[in-house]
Parts: sequence; structure tokens; C-alpha cells
Amino acid sequence: DRLPIDTAKECLKVSPKGLKALEVTADVTKREDMRRLVDQTIKHFGKLDILVNNAGAGLNAKPTDEDFYEKYEKVMAINLNSVVYLTHICVEYLEKTIGNIVNISSVAGKRAPSWALSASGLTPGPTRTGFVTAMGATQAESDKFFETYAKVIPVGRYGLPNDIAYSILYLASDHAAFVTGTNLVCDGGAVAANAFNFDIVKK
Repeated sequence: DRLPIDTAKECLKVSPKGLKALEVTADVTKREDMRRLVDQTIKHFGKLDILVNNAGAGLNAKPTDEDFYEKYEKVMAINLNSVVYLTHICVEYLEKTIGNIVNISSVAGKRAPSWALSASGLTPGPTRTGFVTAMGATQAESDKFFETYAKVIPVGRYGLPNDIAYSILYLASDHAAFVTGTNLVCDGGAVAANAFNFDIVKK
């Protein structure tokens, strides 16, 4: 709730050398504002050492609310889209200084809201579909992608559509009547073995 000028005054008070912070007011839901923020920072300091994505907001909403999706879009614009865009426009400067990016979130992201407790999520691992070729890869590259994963996944193979389908059927069935508000990982042990790494297919 504090204005940048208030934060700048506090920074000045604690600065050992009495350095004044650069004050830039920006709306992180607007790309032109984020671009101006970065441009003014570079113009003033000549470099960028760190990007701290700290803008965040929350709105109370239920899926049944008439304006639910509008509120969702607003929160995502602030909490997620700004992080992606600022990272995109800052990375060229951070590469020059071997700088750092710090993304600040909330423990609230680790829990489900009350209205979501009647739902369960499914997280598939490497599953052979048309996903890779849809990204522009050739069939040969797609084959290599999945064959490489098959060698590092603990169960010794990549996933198949039926593997995921059976998990969906389970969650949707009465057999999962006592499973709710949670996430089911269906990945052949890829996460447990720390094998879900796209870099391995480049070797």
C-alpha cells in the first residue's frame, strides 16, 4: 500500500552512503510501463544486477461468481504475466552482469482454496503424444526425445496415453471417493529420480 516515494525515503534513511533510490511508478499489468521501468533503470545505473519480481495481489472469488474470470485474469496479469514479461526484457542485461532473478510468491500457492477441495489434479510425466512434433520437431527428434527419457525414468519406459487415461478414470470413479483436493503424479518415477530434465535430450 506504500507509494514508491515512501519506500525511497526509507531506503535513504538506511543507506550507509546516503544514496537515493531511483523512484519509478509503474503498473505491472501494462507492458509499456514495465518497459519504461527497465529502460529508466538502465539509463540511470547503466546496468542491471538483480530483478526482484515482488508485485502481487489477491481477489476473493468463487467459480460461480459472475465476474470470476475477470478477477482471475487481473490476478494472473499481476502475479504471473508480469514475472514472465519482466524476465523476458531483463535477461539481456542480467546476462551481462551475471545477475540474479528472485521471484517472490506466497505459501498460499501451496494450498487449495476451499472451493477447490472437491477437485483433484493430475500431473503427467513424459507421455508419448504429438506434443513434441506440435512444437515443430521432426518425428525423428520426437522419437529421440521419448527414447532418451525411457532410459532415465525408473520404470524403464515413457508414458502412454492410456497410462494417463487410467489415472483420470480412477480420479473420476467412486474408487477415489476419499481422494480430493490433492494432486496425483503419474510420471513413472521421473520426479522422484530427478529425471524430468529437458537438457538430457540434447546430449
